Amino acid sequence: MSQRAPLTVAAALTVPPLDQGAVIAGHRGLTREVLWVDIMHAPAEAFVRAGDFVLTTGADVRQHGVQEFLTFLMSSPAAGVALGPPPDIDTRELLSVLVPLADRHEFPLVLLPWEVAFADVQKQLLPLINALPHDAPIQMVIGRREDDDAQWAEHAREFAETLSRLASISGITQKTSITDDLVMTHFSAPLPASAGSGLVESAWQLSGLPESLVSWVLLPPGQDQSVTVAAAPVPDGPVGPQQFAEVLRQHPRSMATVLKTLQPLVDYDKTRRGQLMHTLEILLNEAINTSAAARALYLNRHSLLYRIKLIEELTGLSLKNPADRFQLEVSVRVYQINAARVGSGSTE
Repeated sequence: MSQRAPLTVAAALTVPPLDQGAVIAGHRGLTREVLWVDIMHAPAEAFVRAGDFVLTTGADVRQHGVQEFLTFLMSSPAAGVALGPPPDIDTRELLSVLVPLADRHEFPLVLLPWEVAFADVQKQLLPLINALPHDAPIQMVIGRREDDDAQWAEHAREFAETLSRLASISGITQKTSITDDLVMTHFSAPLPASAGSGLVESAWQLSGLPESLVSWVLLPPGQDQSVTVAAAPVPDGPVGPQQFAEVLRQHPRSMATVLKTLQPLVDYDKTRRGQLMHTLEILLNEAINTSAAARALYLNRHSLLYRIKLIEELTGLSLKNPADRFQLEVSVRVYQINAARVGSGSTE
């Protein structure tokens, strides 16, 4: 849990599945630091930030704005770009323009096989990024199971008990919840990242939790990241949608699933000043009627479709698939209940 060295483009290229990519230009920029991994399939210059490592399939120069967007990237403060062109697209014309620019600006240009899933690249790289300053306040630590260890439950339980003892000694109130894939620690009050990191690292080492078994993420305070982990009985009386969502909200595994489903959108909105969560809520409220949703959001159709693509790319779920749509709708409804509860300060 100690502060890691900055993640450079060169280091990121050693992490599967990004290691399947080939650097074709901009080799002198491989020391650039990666601060975020973003997926973009349409021209979006306004969304590019310093340190972004951009993943894109946009390679068809016949599409309006594609060449201009990639040309802009070459001289931007982003960390680099991985281009995964569809197999039916001839990239020779595009690369003849981009390669000299990438070399001139020392901007890493990576060619990635079409088969590599961008969501997998994000999943592997984001935990390696030092997203929080050393002493930024945090309120939650999530450990994600990375290996298929038959003793996961035993390891996680021992970790939770050890952490509880150490926190008590330090005067810190916390609650740890365990699922099949996650161990989540929620502190009753925010504390410095260095303190939370040190506490979890001590428990990790003392409990004998295998180092390769878990990857850790620190979450700052705020209603977007707060997760209720206490169980509660089924409410009395008729059970409607609100009560149904409330039961799921108070169940650790349900909230872990909600967090895993929506966190990419929450993170995107927070770091990009975006409105993907609000867009998804309106889409669901309008039964995925894009015309009605566009009117409600005061967006033109093109802008709404771009947001829908981002939502689907970041979550790995399709709004056209009934099962995926069900997962998104349940997650959003439970998330809304939890946000309202946290915002009102209620713990009932």
